[in-house]
Amino acid sequence: MKTTFASLALFVAGALAQLTINTPANVVECEPTLISWSGGTAPYFLVCKAICPLSIPDFNSILPGGSPTAAALENLGQQNGSSVTWTCNIAAGVSLGLTLRDSTGAVAQSAPFTINPGCMSSRALPEPC
Repeated sequence: MKTTFASLALFVAGALAQLTINTPANVVECEPTLISWSGGTAPYFLVCKAICPLSIPDFNSILPGGSPTAAALENLGQQNGSSVTWTCNIAAGVSLGLTLRDSTGAVAQSAPFTINPGCMSSRALPEPC
């Protein structure tokens, strides 16, 4: 019985320590957005990466651009807390994903999200992926 309880306690502790990042909602050009996460071990390293949709008719998918090894569009640097406020400087219509790595090497990724129009909406959009 004691062994079962100890095993359960370790399982719960491990589950609570799992690194997760929240996908931000309604990200708008030039406006601040709160990005938050939980679990893992500080310091954390946060980057913003482009997600390129596959342009084949009737087939919606995400290319591997959202992988932890893709090139970052924005490096939000080292963070010691569990959130950061980011003022979006990426044009509307761009689909992004966030990748968070903690000091142990654990990685968490957000779901893809698209930047909404704001102060830069009159500017030309970046080249498609």
